[in-house]
Amino acid sequence: MTSPSPPAGRLAGIDTLRGLSAVAVLVCHIAGYWAFLTLPGKLPQLMALGAHGVDVFIVISGFVLFVPVVRASGRLDARQFYGRRALRILPAYYLALAIAAVLAMSPATWDLVVAQQASWPELVLHALGVQTWFPGALGTINGSLWSVSLELHLYLVFPLLVLVWRRWGMTPLLLGSVVLAAAWSATDGWGVTGPVGFGLGDGHALPSRLLQFVAGMWCATRVVPGREGRGAAWAVASVGTGVLAVVATSTDQHEVVKHVVWAALGVSLVMLMCSARPRPERLAITESFGERAYSFYLLHQPVLFLLAPVVARFPGGWTVQLLLGGLVSLAVTTVLAYLMYRTVEAPTHRLGRRLFPSPTRRPGAVGQAPVPGGNDLR
Repeated sequence: MTSPSPPAGRLAGIDTLRGLSAVAVLVCHIAGYWAFLTLPGKLPQLMALGAHGVDVFIVISGFVLFVPVVRASGRLDARQFYGRRALRILPAYYLALAIAAVLAMSPATWDLVVAQQASWPELVLHALGVQTWFPGALGTINGSLWSVSLELHLYLVFPLLVLVWRRWGMTPLLLGSVVLAAAWSATDGWGVTGPVGFGLGDGHALPSRLLQFVAGMWCATRVVPGREGRGAAWAVASVGTGVLAVVATSTDQHEVVKHVVWAALGVSLVMLMCSARPRPERLAITESFGERAYSFYLLHQPVLFLLAPVVARFPGGWTVQLLLGGLVSLAVTTVLAYLMYRTVEAPTHRLGRRLFPSPTRRPGAVGQAPVPGGNDLR
């Protein structure tokens, strides 16, 4: 079954998915960072599944970036694209990095947030956004920032991905990304290493994760022409791929298999939202939260570490500490994310739209008028 092409502008439900993914990562890190919690049974493993909210993030990234390109018949102005992306992502990233660096490098606070005091070279790697190429540096300042480094690398290759799609279509792009991930994993990044911990074999690097981004691009090629299918079918697919993802993770399957099944879940969830077409007013709260999910993600880790000594003193055992401490952490991070969004994200995003109004352009369009592109990644 087909439906009319989605209207230009924001696609309801996508920001909700983004917000839920950010909260899932928070839940994972509560289990991982709050060592004082004596969680029973399989609860730690269940909470750890929240780490794969990042996988869904990556799928969403490919989707929302590619929607305007598909609408513009494959046209992309690389200079405008890079300019807008830089103003959209870097200001909030650098503020979050500055906060995390002060905490991780200060003699008074470093032992609260990192295993050992961070160094200036590690800060430089993060400032350049290349920490995913230095696996030993990933957790030295704020471990969660690795995904921003990955996003920056995905942006660099995005124009090339568009060119490949225009020339050969989506199927070779999908298959090629899976083959690349398999080859990368099998050869440990082709065995390339270098000074100060440089190494290409880590699963956080672009070649290992590109398939998830391309999977999101595939969603755009279905949604823009209105071929997203029935919501009920994608609901079933979401349940099925969710079960497969949990099984693959809990049975320690090959890294590429896990990336593929979590990408499949991300695709199912994105397509479910696009096919169900929820009314925006029904998702007003979750959409508003999701719009601020980038700031939430950037800030949640230092909040968890700084609150840990306080939560550890809560009476009532792990149940109270987990539930009450989790709610306090959620509330504090949400407030801080709101402030960062209002003072940093939103203003620089508006500036990016003014300075770089047309990342995509329709063939023959006069003045390269901007093409509305959905939720405009984070």
